[in-house]
Amino acid sequence: MNDFGELVEFDGALYRAVLAEPNRAVAEYAQRLETSADAIEKSAARLGEMGLLRIGASDRISAVSPMLAEATVLGAEDLELAARRAAVEQRRDSIRQLIPDWNTALSERVSDGAVDVISDPTAMANVFMHYADYCSEELLSIAPGRMAATRIDGRTRMANVYSSRRGIKTRAIYQYVALKDRATRSYLNELAQNGARVRLTPSVPGRGLVIDREVALLPIPTEESGGQRLAVVRERNVIAWVIATFEQLWAEASPLDEVMNNEANEHGDSTDSTDSNDRTDLDQTRAAILRLMAEGEKDEAISRRLSISVRTCRRHIADYMLQVGASSRFQAGVIAARAGHTDAPTPS
Repeated sequence: MNDFGELVEFDGALYRAVLAEPNRAVAEYAQRLETSADAIEKSAARLGEMGLLRIGASDRISAVSPMLAEATVLGAEDLELAARRAAVEQRRDSIRQLIPDWNTALSERVSDGAVDVISDPTAMANVFMHYADYCSEELLSIAPGRMAATRIDGRTRMANVYSSRRGIKTRAIYQYVALKDRATRSYLNELAQNGARVRLTPSVPGRGLVIDREVALLPIPTEESGGQRLAVVRERNVIAWVIATFEQLWAEASPLDEVMNNEANEHGDSTDSTDSNDRTDLDQTRAAILRLMAEGEKDEAISRRLSISVRTCRRHIADYMLQVGASSRFQAGVIAARAGHTDAPTPS
């Protein structure tokens, strides 16, 4: 048996040989399979560990029914696993019995103010999970994707998955660049499989969640490197603005399945198709950079919005300035706006 508890191809050949001619000696099977006695003994040992062969007197080998081997070898493990599963479910039920108490206590501690700002990491985690459980109708989510695994990012994902699995109507907007990260790509597919609707866009204004159109959770960056605070917003006018911004982004974004299908078709054609797709992604990124630059955003703000490095952002800007012969960022922004270069192409 190898390190993964699996049989190798030769083990199957030996098992079939024993079925055809049972109770033969090791040397006879070695001759039949045109191999060494040592190879037969090692294979027989692996099959013996799995209960599929028995080695009797004079090293004669007989086969055992796979069903009997399964019952004999795995029966005890199955019982142990069943007991462990039962213990886990019992602990899960015990933990979940306290969820109403926890939600009630947290709700009582939350102020009735229009906006609360939370900075304690544990308190932020509690708030995210409280509203993920509180959500009963709709969850709206905006996230850049393909960012360093921050606590805020992990909690946003947890809330999205938890809500979509409960059948809550979930809509999520991510950037195209999110698909370049394997883990994020897998996560978005999981969301979609759980019933969430996912769309992609070149850039997003920030990260946030809206729960039942009543509460918005908006992470706020701090001056500290990697620091985060969380704004819990209940003010109706602010929430209406956040929802309107979401709906505008949603209308302009592309459905995940459409983007994935187009990407698969392009990658399936040839290497030239792959290069073309890479150029499309590049054009989308550059268009978003130029649009934000034309709006007066600084390089650092643009890089945060698009989840790219400041160096990459500046390289795109410098390349574009050289391409259009602009002598300043302002001139480049004007040229880009007039030429329509700030309009990101839709993936074909």
